[in-house]
Amino acid sequence: MGCGYHFAGTGGQAPGDIKSIAVDVLQNNTAEIGLENVFTNAIINEFVRWKKLPIKPLKEAEGVLGGRIAGIKIQEVSHVDSDKTLTTRLTITLELTLKRVETDELLWKKNYSYYEDYVETGDALDTDLLRRRAADQIAEYLAEKIHMDMFERF
Repeated sequence: MGCGYHFAGTGGQAPGDIKSIAVDVLQNNTAEIGLENVFTNAIINEFVRWKKLPIKPLKEAEGVLGGRIAGIKIQEVSHVDSDKTLTTRLTITLELTLKRVETDELLWKKNYSYYEDYVETGDALDTDLLRRRAADQIAEYLAEKIHMDMFERF
């Protein structure tokens, strides 16, 4: 018999002991176009990478993971002087649920929020690109966290 210890994110069962999952495209309640695809794809990629809970079409899955990008906050963190921002912080908040497909029973619910800082260059195109990269990094981090949290119940 084993001692019951395991590496984070590698033990435990999925909530409701489901054996497969569908991932709905997240609703995007922000003005930032395309975030729903960035976050949905990051979550799918994380589940595919770990192969612990197979991703299936909704009609074939036991559970469906869905939710929304509930908020985005962009705030200045540091300044070069009173007129010029040096660092900006992007914070994104998610609200997620896992439901049993057949009964719509709520199996798991969690809210997430994470931030990433980026340096302002003064160029609008650069700023947009840097904000997108920050969003990508947030999505990757939160996808890992979501996957780990789904299997760890302590």
